[in-house]
Amino acid sequence: MKKINFLKAAVISLSFMAILYAGTSCEKVKDLAEFDISYTLPDAHFTIDSVDYLPKTEQLLVEETMTLNVDSIIDKHDLDGIGETQFEYVTLEVESPAWVTFSWLNSARVTVSAQGLSETQVAAVTSVSADGRSVNLQLSNTNVSSTISTGSFVLRVYGDITPPLPAANIGLVLKSKIKMTVQPV
Repeated sequence: MKKINFLKAAVISLSFMAILYAGTSCEKVKDLAEFDISYTLPDAHFTIDSVDYLPKTEQLLVEETMTLNVDSIIDKHDLDGIGETQFEYVTLEVESPAWVTFSWLNSARVTVSAQGLSETQVAAVTSVSADGRSVNLQLSNTNVSSTISTGSFVLRVYGDITPPLPAANIGLVLKSKIKMTVQPV
């Protein structure tokens, strides 16, 4: 009889402790349910003309409007919403002519903005390999969820250029990917 009472008391105690633990760890369970969704943004192809650039001044190289339907991502994955969003990579590449390198580029930075929100730098490079045709910009790990959740946002690429450019026209492409942390409903 004592064994049964002891077992009942042990089960009740363990159940009570499990309930208390579950109550205090709901946030932990919620954190464990989070996962990341990566989204490759469309490439931004653009051309710079050697006539447009003066020595040693930062210039806007391209301004590209991007559209991301956050609501469809939320619906597709049955999510509670989009949490922190950061860029996973930002790369600038020379497309043409084939012989051109970044010998003319001193530095570059990429910003993101949306209507009613200020422009925020998301990546930059302060030293560029002169013989390279591709530059991986260093990420600032800035949360841009409020910017991309508006649906349309603007990516801008600024560059500090040393003329003369090696060709009359240089074709470039900006490649980028974002990572969104999400929680299921």
